[in-house]
Amino acid sequence: MSNERSQRWSTEGVVQPWTPGEALGIGTSSFLRHWKSLIGPLIGAVLTAFIFPLATPIFLAQLAERSLAAVRDTPAEPGTFRRAIGRGLRLLGQAALGTLVTLFVPMVAGLVCLASRAWSPWALVSLIPALAIGIVWKLRFAFTAFFMVDEDAKLFEAMRKSWRATSHCLDSILLHAVVLAPLVLVSFMVPVVGLLVLLGIQQLGMSYGYARTTGRNDLPWFDPEYKRRVVRRLLRVTFVALVALFIGLTVWVRAMPTLRGSAWSAQDTAIRAAAIVSGVIAIIVGLALLLPHALDRLEGRSFASFVGARHIRAQKSGFLTVISILSISGVALSSCSLSSVVSVMGGFGQDLKRKILGNNAHIVIDMTSQSAWDNYDDVLLKVRAVPGVVGATPVAHGEGMISSPSNLSGVIVRGVDPVTIGGVIELPNNIEVGKFEYLEHPEKLAKLPPDEVIGLGSHGEQFLKGTELGLPDDIDPTVRESIMAKPARPGIIIGRELAKTLHVYVGDEVTLVSALGDLGPMGVMPRTRKFRVAAIFFSGMYEYDATHVYTTLEMADEYFSLGDKIHAIDVKVEDAERADFFTPAITDAMQRPDLRVRDWREINRNLFSALKLERFATFIILSIAIIVASFCIICTLLLMVTEKGKEIAILKAIGASDRSILRTFMTEGMIIGAIGTVFGVATGLALCTGLKWFGVRLDPDVYYIDRLPINVDALDFLSVALAAMTICTLATVYPAYAASTLRPVDGLRYE
Repeated sequence: MSNERSQRWSTEGVVQPWTPGEALGIGTSSFLRHWKSLIGPLIGAVLTAFIFPLATPIFLAQLAERSLAAVRDTPAEPGTFRRAIGRGLRLLGQAALGTLVTLFVPMVAGLVCLASRAWSPWALVSLIPALAIGIVWKLRFAFTAFFMVDEDAKLFEAMRKSWRATSHCLDSILLHAVVLAPLVLVSFMVPVVGLLVLLGIQQLGMSYGYARTTGRNDLPWFDPEYKRRVVRRLLRVTFVALVALFIGLTVWVRAMPTLRGSAWSAQDTAIRAAAIVSGVIAIIVGLALLLPHALDRLEGRSFASFVGARHIRAQKSGFLTVISILSISGVALSSCSLSSVVSVMGGFGQDLKRKILGNNAHIVIDMTSQSAWDNYDDVLLKVRAVPGVVGATPVAHGEGMISSPSNLSGVIVRGVDPVTIGGVIELPNNIEVGKFEYLEHPEKLAKLPPDEVIGLGSHGEQFLKGTELGLPDDIDPTVRESIMAKPARPGIIIGRELAKTLHVYVGDEVTLVSALGDLGPMGVMPRTRKFRVAAIFFSGMYEYDATHVYTTLEMADEYFSLGDKIHAIDVKVEDAERADFFTPAITDAMQRPDLRVRDWREINRNLFSALKLERFATFIILSIAIIVASFCIICTLLLMVTEKGKEIAILKAIGASDRSILRTFMTEGMIIGAIGTVFGVATGLALCTGLKWFGVRLDPDVYYIDRLPINVDALDFLSVALAAMTICTLATVYPAYAASTLRPVDGLRYE
């Protein structure tokens, strides 16, 4: 049977080049013509993949035979399922062998960890060679099933022939898989039908590639416009489907309830991730649609841009095509990673700045010795009169210990003015449980209503006060009131983490202990005072939520025996970024040389300097990845100089100057770098914007933030684009110089 089949095609053994565009066009048209023949093995392969995977190779072998017949536009011979049983067993052996080879390194790493009885994170590195081996295995043995169909070859013979055949078209197989990748996400819109169509087109495309590579076909040749038309049509359909999918998922996300605390939902995460991925891929496909138009515009400009754009579009040798793709992909991935990391770090910096400015004043007026001072009313009036000052409030502070019946902790006590504190910091807005008014009216804490929320659980569940228990209903009301009456205590506001540490809720009593107490018969006795929790705040900063407590200014003065003194005046200005601009005016208005004026940047100088240095160092380190990617551009241009030596010689022979050749190859390298940079920066921008819109949930118990902070700054992305283009431009200098120094006689010597 093998000899009969081998006589069908006069071109057998002649390697015919093919492109992914042709494979897609033939695969789509063949699927539309022969879908009745293909639908059976397609359904069988999909169903068995979920129910009984060991039977899947049988249906794949049947699909391979019918897809070859569909591509050649010939009817499939009867008995395909019977023949597929034997071939399926061989394909099952190939899958088992591939799994063993691919997972050999991870299995060895796992055995080493098992023998040492210790898990090492380095074992995860073994997945990298496993992934590389798996990709190579899929590419080099992509034609194994088709050799079994055409020649009824045994397993190792079919694998050997597939290895030799695919060496001529590795780039086309790889590009075919890349082009079909966006359709995987599109298939989610119609899960069953989309998966069947995608698998059918993929198998038909590989059948076409096999028929062309082995020469076993009577197919006509296709002009380049056919290939471009097929790819553009596929990209348009994919783009429209991805945009529709993105819009649908966005509406779905907006309709979902917002999770609080450490609550987590697999469905919520999957939908948000799908929305982000669909939007990013839609941007990439849209840029791919615009790329031919951009190259058309470049061709219409100068001689250098015309030749450079033509070289980008020209059909190259297989290895050079792969190198060109790697060049663009390397620059794109490096630019995307750099812009994404800079945005995430900027987001953390902005989140930290927002929290610091929400819990601290923009400007602080205090003494250098940080001791208490009096006569502050006149200073307050003068500061509030300074143009640009939004609010000012007096503050007294001190250190102490706070205890509850179950635990204790060290705290910083801040006495504030309840009337003016809200105009300087966000304390009233950060109240999570309780009410800020309870600080001024602590008597209300003694009679909280039963439906009052006094605490929150780890997943956001609310704890209510409930009714008082312990006394019978027939007791005398006067006796009940005297027994149930709670002693009057001043109010205190504590942070969420401190409330967890002390195991207290709103209305519970806590004791504040200060080391600076009164003199007694046994020496200095610690000063103690009982307070009642008026509210629990959440600032977003663990240090504040675990160590800061707030009470009234009068109570703090009384507790610390300050009299009518304060420690500082907190000031808020209309523009926090220009706080240093207001400090001279405030200093002049106070006319108090014993007081100092500091803005928030000066107070947190070390912290923000470290963040700035870390961000700059990260930018430099990740820029090295772009430099590494630029090496591929150097290799691409050098190989192109070698391949286009004859063309360069002819151009020089008809009058092209060395400078024009230099400019041409530099332009070509810059086009490659620009394509990678635009794709990378645009992908990073789309990814960061999606993460900002939809959010990535983090466990607040671990990270103390429930969303990954992202700062999308146009200046950051512009900086990444300029850095990438500068590096890529410098990488083109030597190859372009080598091309310009090529003599015509050297280029034509062996022609």
